[in-house]
Amino acid sequence: MDKKQRIILTMLELVVEQGVNATPMSQVAKDANVAVGTIYHYFENKNQIIEEIYSMISKDFGVVLMANLPEGSFKEKYQAMWLNLYNYFVGNPLAFKFMEFVGVPPIINQEIRQRAVKHFANVRDFMLAGILNKDLRNVDLRLLMQISFGTAVSAVRLKSKNELPMTEKQLQDAVDIAWDSVKYKPV
Repeated sequence: MDKKQRIILTMLELVVEQGVNATPMSQVAKDANVAVGTIYHYFENKNQIIEEIYSMISKDFGVVLMANLPEGSFKEKYQAMWLNLYNYFVGNPLAFKFMEFVGVPPIINQEIRQRAVKHFANVRDFMLAGILNKDLRNVDLRLLMQISFGTAVSAVRLKSKNELPMTEKQLQDAVDIAWDSVKYKPV
């Protein structure tokens, strides 16, 4: 792992553990085993490192959500996407905690969020196709995506806080609830 990667990973670990404001650059340098000046060689300031982490995780979402989708129905693809997000966060607890506690306003502002939208273009297009093909409700896309993937985030929270083990049955129930809330319903 090169120095820049060590700095990013160290910042991720520290801000998740102790918060952005409680993480001085001197501690990042010490824990990453680099000089403070080395950090400033790669980054202008702490916020730029935070933005880079946010962008990296956002980019992962765009790839992970669409990975290995089945050839089946829209519903099967949707459910696979949901499980992809759930499994990504369960397998990457630092990324989950970062997005929960750091990757939100005011730390991550609207401008930074807008720059990350490009990473979700394939997910957005999938959801839009679902609306057009009457697989999904015709509602605001942002609301549709938030409802869809907010349920996955809630399931990860339940598991990470040991409130539910998220057995196969519980996971299937959660996926079914997510699907039932967004699937197309003829009037």
